[in-house]
Amino acid sequence: MSANLNPSPEFLSGLRALYHTNTNLSDLSPKENADSPWYMAAAIAFAAANRPNAVPVVFEYALTTVPKEEHALRLQIARKVRDGVFKAGMICGFPRVINALASLHKATPEELKDKETLRDRSMSVEQATKQGQAYFESTYGDTTAKTQSFLWDIFPDLEYYVTSFAYGFGYAHNSATSPIETSYAMISALIATDMPTQIAWHLAGAVRNGATPGEVRGIRNIAMTVSKEVGVVWKDEVPDVKDEGSVLLDH
Repeated sequence: MSANLNPSPEFLSGLRALYHTNTNLSDLSPKENADSPWYMAAAIAFAAANRPNAVPVVFEYALTTVPKEEHALRLQIARKVRDGVFKAGMICGFPRVINALASLHKATPEELKDKETLRDRSMSVEQATKQGQAYFESTYGDTTAKTQSFLWDIFPDLEYYVTSFAYGFGYAHNSATSPIETSYAMISALIATDMPTQIAWHLAGAVRNGATPGEVRGIRNIAMTVSKEVGVVWKDEVPDVKDEGSVLLDH
């Protein structure tokens, strides 16, 4: 897919099927369609791969799976894409997120746009740090101390920022994207930007946050399919998740 081409409905339907394996897509209810994370993962992979014009195409396709009178479900879709892309910005870079969200904004109906922040702007740094530490622990499990020590060792400011702001203010907020979906957002952005070490971390983190290995693998497949379509080439093998939740390299 060149930079000027957008994904076709057939391509997007194929991505949707990668998550809903062994399911007749026409049997999914409007709520199941809105709850599904496939479109968020696809939008993030496009955004992270610097294809911002594809993001609203994914969004508009997702909207077709929910009747127009189902405002709450359509707003859920809009917020999930926006918040997922925002969270991915701490991985793929905010210039790409700005371009993706700007493109999405133009295509979003007025009634599906937010006028206020989803996050609490009055949250103190202490509150953010506490919230971030809890979310970090839920994601990294028994590797938390080792990972945070590593971040502190290479640059203390990095560990402080990651725990208090990236995790505390950014990732831990879950009104639009759940902890599982937040892990999916990280995985999609990391795959599209060829970061195998961190992909492995967050494949395992998604399972810790409650996803099944099969569901995680569906998100991985979506991100890889989008990335291949737009020309991403991985220098190393892309990690996969084992059924018990650990990771292995894809051969």
